[in-house]
Amino acid sequence: MHKPRILIVEDHPLMSDALRVQLQLHLPESVCVQANTLQNALACLQSQGPFAMVLLDLNLPDSKGEATLDAVCACRIEGPMVVLTALDDDHLAQSCLANQVLFLSKSVSSAHLMTEMLSALSDALSRTPSHAAHEPEPDSIHQLSKRQRLVLAMLAQGKSRAEIAAELAISENTVRSHMHEIYQRMGVQNRTQASTRYVLWTQQHGPDPQA
Repeated sequence: MHKPRILIVEDHPLMSDALRVQLQLHLPESVCVQANTLQNALACLQSQGPFAMVLLDLNLPDSKGEATLDAVCACRIEGPMVVLTALDDDHLAQSCLANQVLFLSKSVSSAHLMTEMLSALSDALSRTPSHAAHEPEPDSIHQLSKRQRLVLAMLAQGKSRAEIAAELAISENTVRSHMHEIYQRMGVQNRTQASTRYVLWTQQHGPDPQA
């Protein structure tokens, strides 16, 4: 099963660890790679890429501001990039826009940061070349059965088919059938896309009463 890999480029250890913990809390299947300098970030992009998403602080020990942005954009192969910065600079914001990079201030709430990052990741996953699912039906999660929503919630928690089957006292084949129907109704291709969309949905609507 493909696990989304996310590169966190941040020189402040507490901020870097907080981002990693929050991402893995919302997307248990994600794998976070951390870099604290531009040199380390470029090495990760060249040797460990591609990444599903890059989170970038522009002020690093070996590079500052737009120079950091230009270097990472030049090395990035695919996937969304999110700039997280304490800088209030209209020119930088315009440079991010020109490079199709999401510009977010570190002064906004952690909930807002996470919603924006998950939304960017969800949009990118839905545009991958392998994506061949049907268009999602309006409010597709509400149209899932109670059992399907329970399975979806467990998928978003990172549980395996075997764990879900054991917890619900059903066979793995039944879980697989539920997953197939969930993907079809939601218009997604895999559990990563379904989980990301479900997490965003619960952030907008609150805890799922069916799960």
